[in-house]
Amino acid sequence: MPLGIKAAGVTHRGTVRDGNEDCLAIGFWVSQDTMEAARGFDQPLDQPFACVVADGMGGHGNGEHASLLVGRGLARRLLAAGPEQIASAVRSVNAELFAHVRENPSLAGMGSTAVGLAAHGPSLAIFNVGDSRAYKVGERELMQLSVDDSLVPDWKLESGMARNSKLLQCFGGRTTFTDIQPHVSVEPCVPGSTYLLCCDGLYETLTEAEMRALIAEDLQASAEALLRAALGKQARDNVTVALVRVLAQAPE
Repeated sequence: MPLGIKAAGVTHRGTVRDGNEDCLAIGFWVSQDTMEAARGFDQPLDQPFACVVADGMGGHGNGEHASLLVGRGLARRLLAAGPEQIASAVRSVNAELFAHVRENPSLAGMGSTAVGLAAHGPSLAIFNVGDSRAYKVGERELMQLSVDDSLVPDWKLESGMARNSKLLQCFGGRTTFTDIQPHVSVEPCVPGSTYLLCCDGLYETLTEAEMRALIAEDLQASAEALLRAALGKQARDNVTVALVRVLAQAPE
């Protein structure tokens, strides 16, 4: 059965910050601009597909620079890598970021988290480094696929626990090269399967139940609804949302 991908994404600086340190990459399209409407994508899976949400850190514009390098690097490498090569591709982007910092010492300490999805034919891989998240959209709830690299892993807004945002690993972020071990899971591409990728600016603002309630058939409208809900709750951080759905393609 021929398969396809439908996706939609939006990124926004939020209600407090002056700039956007997030980066959204879908295929070869990359954006850090504050968007008021989601962008949609359709693609048959006879070609690889990749989607990445990166959340930078470093201050003085360095976080924005880091997330752009990571988002672009991952999109490029994921489109060329098979599922069994995802971890290697992700680690290579980390090495590239450290190499860039060595050549530009003023950028020392900049870093980024990232979560991504790569589909190659019948297989789909989800990976993350840091605390940006991937969820699979269930009939009534969200199922977290990513693993938070934080002191309070898999923290939830409704848990009543304080969130500690200190990261156990990320891209860059240190003065000397440090390798990373990305979390990777691979599953078959099943028509109808829908995935949510987001930065912490979304899940710190909306509960998982609130997020799930806003995801419907129209992915662009759903991404915009998630953004509006986060902004309506005065999201203190940048907000980036990507929704990806596997489709059965009708034969031509």
